[in-house]
Amino acid sequence: MSIKQKINNLVAPLYNKVWHAPKGKIKERVKKACDDLPRNQRLMVVTVLLSAFILTAFFVFGHACYKMGAGHARQAVEIEHIRQLELPTENASDGSTKMVEHEAAR
Repeated sequence: MSIKQKINNLVAPLYNKVWHAPKGKIKERVKKACDDLPRNQRLMVVTVLLSAFILTAFFVFGHACYKMGAGHARQAVEIEHIRQLELPTENASDGSTKMVEHEAAR
């Protein structure tokens, strides 16, 4: 048996106990609660929850637009130019004088 299979055998029961089983129980409770509600009340609950979601989405979108308009979203961009690398040469003195001449020409 490989190490991966051993870890999977140890983790699978923990996953089922912590995540899968409670998720199934919560799903059943919500489904039972929805089935027990009358049709008009269920429609009202769905309408209220959808309205709350839409209002939250509009608030988040409006706040982001406000921040962009107020300039809070801007970030200062600093441009750094790439400088030439100093490559090792056979004659170190020749390379350094050429580099100094090149820098002085700029």
